[in-house]
Amino acid sequence: MLTCRPTELLGTSWVLLAGLLVPLQQAAEILEPLTSKVAAVGSPVLLPGLGNITQVYSMQWEYLNGTSSHTILQYYRGSHSPAIHASYTGRAVFHPSNGSLLLEGVQESDSGIYKATVNMGDRESLKILLEVLKPVSRPQLRSSALKAQAAGEVLCEVAEGRVDTITWKKDGQPLPPDRGFLLSSSRSVLYLRSAKKSDCGSYSCNASNGISWEETSLNVTVAGLSPPLQDVLRIAVVAVVFAAVSAGGLIIPICQSEKLRIRGELWRWLSAYTCGLVCIASILAGTAGGLWMREEGPSVAIILPEIALTYIMVVTFLVSTTVTFQPTNLTQLKSKAEEGCTDFMDVTILTVSTAAVSALPLLAIFLCYHTTQGRLKERDTRWADMERSFEMSQRSSKDALSTH
Repeated sequence: MLTCRPTELLGTSWVLLAGLLVPLQQAAEILEPLTSKVAAVGSPVLLPGLGNITQVYSMQWEYLNGTSSHTILQYYRGSHSPAIHASYTGRAVFHPSNGSLLLEGVQESDSGIYKATVNMGDRESLKILLEVLKPVSRPQLRSSALKAQAAGEVLCEVAEGRVDTITWKKDGQPLPPDRGFLLSSSRSVLYLRSAKKSDCGSYSCNASNGISWEETSLNVTVAGLSPPLQDVLRIAVVAVVFAAVSAGGLIIPICQSEKLRIRGELWRWLSAYTCGLVCIASILAGTAGGLWMREEGPSVAIILPEIALTYIMVVTFLVSTTVTFQPTNLTQLKSKAEEGCTDFMDVTILTVSTAAVSALPLLAIFLCYHTTQGRLKERDTRWADMERSFEMSQRSSKDALSTH
């Protein structure tokens, strides 16, 4: 049978009680109130003490780094100055009247928990969480090339400083938080899944942390036509003008009367020039169709006219070389209208200049034709006058013979 003496039971109880007090003491330290302070890099920071400490025996400031601690200074009542650790000499100033600690020129490495303990035995303490931050730099805004009915994005990036929040605005009005997506702590992207006219405007990106904020704006436009499609439009306009001029060269002679119709050498030049314009217009229209499909993808509505234009190119080239031309049915190119907020491209000057240049040879041919027709008419008139005078002389001769 086991027996225990009272003294042994008392000793065992003290051991158990001490074992219970250690975790309770650690939990109490964890649950101590924690004050937070935020400071900018390079600025001074005042860490408040526990108030009036003129009646206290000692005080200590520590820097806690995880499970380890580093003593900053120790102060004892009656001493002239505190004992400051070598790494804090020249940048730590202690105020004995209230126990506060002033840190000069703090850096990001100074971030952490600072603990002030009064009277080591009583362990009255205060913990302060210090965050040392760099001010955020001005955000950089970039936008992808946006065109109507296509996906695009606006990117906001902050080069320096820890960023806590990034918010977006459009024309000064906040956008819903779900519109912007954080790619990282310093990058946010705003997706425009199907760009349209209402997406045009001024977008602002605001980046902030505990000590600063910066904002940048960018004007975003949605192009109705991309630069390659604008080139397609220019080429198509020139092709249509050439086709219209060549149509004029075909229709005007056909509409003339049989007596005034162009014939001979002028007809050959007119046929060759008109046929050449049709060939060039077909080449330009085919090029515009190819560029269009490269941007928008293959389409039956473009492929079938491309085949027809290829045939027209070959035929008109062969006809122009042999200076024989038969009128062909011409097709007009339909342009695609896109929704956008940019001004539609003005092609008036291009149309007028192309029409003027291409019509000059045609005008020269018709001028030459009318000059020739005037000469022929004058010659015919002269011959008619000669015939009338001859007939009149014949009649007068007959009359004279009849009287005799």
